[in-house]
Amino acid sequence: MPKIQICVFAYNLENIIDSSLDSIIKNLGIYEAEIIVIANGCKDNTIIKINDFIEKYSFVHCENIEMGDKANAWNVFTHKHYSEGAIAIYVDGDLSFSNNAIKNIIEHHLSEPNYNIITSVPWSRGRNSEYYREKIKNNYEVAGGLYLLSPTFMAALKNKSVRLPIGLIGDDSMIAYLAATNLEQNSDRPEGRIGHCFEAEFQYEPLNLSSITDIKLYLRRRVRYSIRYMQQSSIVPQLKVNGLQCMPSDARILPKKSLPPIRWTSSNLIFDIIAIQKLTTDNPTTKNH
Repeated sequence: MPKIQICVFAYNLENIIDSSLDSIIKNLGIYEAEIIVIANGCKDNTIIKINDFIEKYSFVHCENIEMGDKANAWNVFTHKHYSEGAIAIYVDGDLSFSNNAIKNIIEHHLSEPNYNIITSVPWSRGRNSEYYREKIKNNYEVAGGLYLLSPTFMAALKNKSVRLPIGLIGDDSMIAYLAATNLEQNSDRPEGRIGHCFEAEFQYEPLNLSSITDIKLYLRRRVRYSIRYMQQSSIVPQLKVNGLQCMPSDARILPKKSLPPIRWTSSNLIFDIIAIQKLTTDNPTTKNH
C-alpha cells in the first residue's frame, strides 16, 4: 500500500470540521492515511473539536499555528510534516466528499504517476458545477478544495525550498503554475503535468443569500477573489521572466506598478478597487481567510 498523507486546512470551522474529517476517512476506501490538520489562527472551538476527533483516531494529528493564513499553513505541512516518498493530498476542512472521492484521486495518481498534480472537481449536481468542471478541464486549473501532489513533485518542491508567499490568496493557482512548469523557467506544459480526476468530487455548504451572515461572507469572498487575481497577475509574470528566485516571501503588500488594471467594465469593479487598496497599504493583516 502506498504511503499517504493528507493535509487538512482548518480556520474557524467548529461547526463542520468533525464531519469533514469523518467524510475524508469514509472516502479513503481501501487506503490508509496519516491525516494532519493544520489549524491556523482559529478563534473558535475548532481545536477542541479536532482534539475530540483525535481521541477516536490515532492516525489523525493536529498542529495549531497562530497565524491565520492558508499559504503559511501549506508551508508548515510541506516543509515540516511531509514524509519523503508519500503521496500528499491537500484538503479544505469545510468540504464533504462522497463516492470514494479520496480513493479515486489516489488511484488516478497510481495509474498515471507522471502528473505532478491531480485535481478534483466540484460536485456534478451542484449549481454551475458543469461550467466550473469544464473550466478546470479546459484551462488546466486546480480546485483548491482537494488536490494531490506526486511524491516526485513534492521532492522537487522541498529540494528547491519552494514556499508560498505569506498572504497569498489561492494556493491552488500558484501550485498549478508551479506544477505546469515543473519548477523550471519557460517550461509551461500543463497538458502533461496537470491531471483531472472527475471521479473525485467535493461538496461545500451553499450560501444562503437571505442570511446577513452569508451575504457578508459572499462579499468578503468577492474581495478575496479580486486580491487573488491581483496577486497572481503580479507574481506569475515575474516568475516567468526571472524564475523561482523572484517568488516573494510576502504577498500582502505588492508594488502598485506590478498590479494589473482595475476591471472597470466588469462586476469585479468595486472588489478590484478594494483589493488594490488592501495590497498597497503599509499595514498588512495576517488574517487571510
